[in-house]
Amino acid sequence: MTADPRSASVELALSRRRFLQGSALVGFSAFLAACGGGGESTGPASIGVPTPPPESAAANASPTPLPSPTGPLQFANWEAYIDLTGKAYDEGKYLPGSSPTIESFKKKYGVDVNYVEKINDNEEFYALIQPALSTGLSSGWDLIVMTDWMAARLISKGWIEKIDQGNVPNCTGNLRDALRNQPWDAGNDYHYPWQSGMTGIGYDKGALQAAGKPAPKSIADLYTLPANKITFLTESRDTFGLGLLKLGKNPDPATTTDADLQAVHDDLKPIVDGGARFTGNEYLEDFASHKVWAAMVWSGDLASSGDPQQVFVFPTEGVMVWTDNMLIPKGAEHKYTAELMMNYVYDPKIAAQIEAYVYYVCPVKGADVEIKKLDETAATNPLIFPTPDIVAKQHNFQFLSADLEQTLKDLYSDLAGT
Repeated sequence: MTADPRSASVELALSRRRFLQGSALVGFSAFLAACGGGGESTGPASIGVPTPPPESAAANASPTPLPSPTGPLQFANWEAYIDLTGKAYDEGKYLPGSSPTIESFKKKYGVDVNYVEKINDNEEFYALIQPALSTGLSSGWDLIVMTDWMAARLISKGWIEKIDQGNVPNCTGNLRDALRNQPWDAGNDYHYPWQSGMTGIGYDKGALQAAGKPAPKSIADLYTLPANKITFLTESRDTFGLGLLKLGKNPDPATTTDADLQAVHDDLKPIVDGGARFTGNEYLEDFASHKVWAAMVWSGDLASSGDPQQVFVFPTEGVMVWTDNMLIPKGAEHKYTAELMMNYVYDPKIAAQIEAYVYYVCPVKGADVEIKKLDETAATNPLIFPTPDIVAKQHNFQFLSADLEQTLKDLYSDLAGT
């Protein structure tokens, strides 16, 4: 750590061996409230937050008596998002048998789990499952993890199974209060949060030093680096949200205009033309191979890579916040087993075990107590405990009106050539 952890631009180059804590400090409720997409002066309804279809309210309760767990559980998640050991721990890539959480779940319930790091981008994964779900067929997945705006979209289409709350007592009892009562699924009938996080800047310290380039402290600094040595995110809400901050604009969906998004596009265009690319979690591989010097990144990824040369920065202009959520796609073959997995990871001991590896913000009450048993210093880490000055600079650019979302898609498509 090269600066005061209470600074909003603190740099984090944390060893993978250091256990971190996944609970709350002063200001954490504000952070989670921001992750949920709610507003005060301009409420969610004014920006068109999707809500569950009325006809799905009483669907798909599990039978009584409870069924036996069946498998294999088909579980799609993002990269670097579950605890790992051995070779997988060193390489940051899941391998069968490498996650203590997955292995202990398999042992407890006597079922196999096909855990796949399949999700790299919300829209990209949506394109994979949409053809089946839109025609009433199974997606092939039992449990998926989607960012809040995409989770809301899937729920609103009726493509997500209703959770039997009796099968998830840990979830109902241990979900942090600030993550309850989201307007897009007020009763948590269809989702439970997996992790929350922030989007900022990451860089490779050694690569920049070798090139004689200063480390970026701001989004504006990132834009000044050689275009072919930086990447932006395929998650267009994150890229354009940070782009708005760079231009001194407030990334509030209720006040953002088409002209604001056009300004971000025009600011990015010469950099993209110069060789900058858009990536998802592939930036981890780009950093490892020194193909990229700096990038827009998600808060836990570089810390969990285990490379002390890879540093996360809270940009001086601010950061974006979001929550990724567990969902059971409609027609899932092993729905009950998926509910058991949801319930399992909401055990505070298991949640702490996961958090100690992934370095994101944990949604589970009691995980703070459990993870302190691993490392009492974890509570000082601003990646897990955003400090008040960081909380003050957090922004949620998740729930866009239909018109604004179409503008964003068109402008991003022009930049990315998609």
